[in-house]
Amino acid sequence: MTINTPPRTPAARRRELLAIAIPATLTLLAEPILGVVDTAIAGRIGTAELGALGLATSLLAAVTWIFNFLLFGTTSTVAQALGRNDRNAAGERLAHAALLAALLGIGAALLIYATAPLIVAAAGAVPALVGPTVGYIRVRAIGVPFMLLGYVGHGAFRGAGDTRYPLGVVFVANLVNLALNILLVFGLGWGLEGIAAATVAAEIIIALWLALTASRKLGLSVRGHGLPTRTQIARLATMSRDLFLRTAALAGSIALIAAAAARVGAETAAAHQVIWQVYLLLAFLLDGLAVASQSMVGRAIGEGDGTELRATVNEALRWGATVGAVLAALLLVGQSWIVSVFTSDSVVKALIASVWWLPSLMMPLHALVFVVDGILMGGEDYAFIRRWMVTGAIIGASIAQIAVSMGGGLLWLWIGYEVVMLFRGVPIVRRAMGDAWLS
Repeated sequence: MTINTPPRTPAARRRELLAIAIPATLTLLAEPILGVVDTAIAGRIGTAELGALGLATSLLAAVTWIFNFLLFGTTSTVAQALGRNDRNAAGERLAHAALLAALLGIGAALLIYATAPLIVAAAGAVPALVGPTVGYIRVRAIGVPFMLLGYVGHGAFRGAGDTRYPLGVVFVANLVNLALNILLVFGLGWGLEGIAAATVAAEIIIALWLALTASRKLGLSVRGHGLPTRTQIARLATMSRDLFLRTAALAGSIALIAAAAARVGAETAAAHQVIWQVYLLLAFLLDGLAVASQSMVGRAIGEGDGTELRATVNEALRWGATVGAVLAALLLVGQSWIVSVFTSDSVVKALIASVWWLPSLMMPLHALVFVVDGILMGGEDYAFIRRWMVTGAIIGASIAQIAVSMGGGLLWLWIGYEVVMLFRGVPIVRRAMGDAWLS
């Protein structure tokens, strides 16, 4: 069913994109900021606890990456259903996603709890870190089902184009997290497990708050839809597979390139880490644009308005290119100051300076990749995204590994990563500029 809506002006489209992107960016930034607070508190407990926190959070990050298809998939399906003005379908898809999140979350929680000692041992942790790392992971396992339900809740609000309300929920949850950190760690002496328990409490608050208010705020009913049909299960499985492989390929290429940097030497690994942390910080900004693009494109597809859809895509592409160009200029101009924030080592600074120009000049492409990921996800073109992400990851990571084995250094590592982005980015940007992905 096509919904006749008044034509949107370019100014209205820009306002909507920013109204979605800015709160989404702030929400995304909440996690690393809270991570800094957790790190500071762990550091006051002891050196072993600080090291254990770093190891545990890096291992648990894999869970975040593996299951984020629940977030992306829910966003697109809800956006398209609401674009068709079919709130019953949106509620049904939300209910099915929540059921899947609960089942996967419970299974993952049990698996993580049972295998925590094996996971930590496989990571090669020294004996002093094993106990606190396992304890932290096992407490955090309790929150995994709620974390996945939170993904679904965030996806529902994103699909509806509302990122301000979840920002408020996350803000309150993080205040509770901070208060519980102080109470459990310094008041009750729970140590690292107290930090984990505070994080779990925040995950429970976010999941339940979004779940209990989605019906009222978005007008979606998750009751009375029954179990998904075989066709719906097959569709969900295909989407999950494509997004899982896309994410696994991206994470794998990043890990392989970081491992290659460590093989070159300590200074190279440190230089790579500094550049990568700067890139990750900028990624949160770009992810906000991706969220807005996915939500707006999904809704336009649901409305069946080809003119509005093309205008939305073009607006998102312009913002991606513009933000990318601005970030590139800021990186080039502010190189010395930015690097000095992270390190004072002259050797590391020199290594960074020899490579900094490459990711800086490639930033416009990076920005477009984030935005176009959102555009194509809004159109549920997951297979195309997966195909080129896997291709780029294999080629780029292979270049980095071969280069290091032949004596290459930091520059070749970043050439490898930029090859990943080129093979991933050029095809999907061309795809977004055409109409084949809409068929």
